[in-house]
Amino acid sequence: MNNLTSLLLVLLLMIGLQSCGERQPQEQVYPPVYPGTGIISDQQSEFFDNLHALCGETFVGESTFPDNSGHPLVDTELRTHISECDDSMIRIELIRDGDYWHGAWVIEKRDEGLHLYHDHLGEERTMDDLGDDDAHGYGGYAGDAGSATHQFFPADDVTAEMLPEAATNVWMIELDMENDRFIYYLERHDEPRFRAELYRQ
Repeated sequence: MNNLTSLLLVLLLMIGLQSCGERQPQEQVYPPVYPGTGIISDQQSEFFDNLHALCGETFVGESTFPDNSGHPLVDTELRTHISECDDSMIRIELIRDGDYWHGAWVIEKRDEGLHLYHDHLGEERTMDDLGDDDAHGYGGYAGDAGSATHQFFPADDVTAEMLPEAATNVWMIELDMENDRFIYYLERHDEPRFRAELYRQ
């Protein structure tokens, strides 16, 4: 390498370093916060507290959607009992026509966020007792669109792997405090799939 070439390389390097030094610092761009990142918002905490205050209460009602009489939860009395509560978990038993339906909604404060999952085991049921269409543990983390009385739980990755057809599910629980009403609502592909209204006894 001759002296002229070496000189040119040194000049190019100095110009490059100078231009780098003149760049304005860019504003830090933070990634968006998605459900399951360990953040429980004030609204989610207030929702948990409002639901926790109903511990021991029973709500009775029926499905209001769909009209399909073949659905096991349609044309039958539905009863929810908020049976267990502690600082991080609320368990809501589902009873159909007076019998425990091997189903419960469990709201938990997890390290990853506020979570809803469906417990289909029951008091003495095991995983071996589950049928092909009777999954256990599916659910999702609360999104950021809720309030102190209404929360939305989009399906999480575990649910998408367990039940691919439910990957777009969004479960909603609403507490209508003025009318003593508990509403459970499910959408799939942004379309209504199931809705139940129950009133405090």
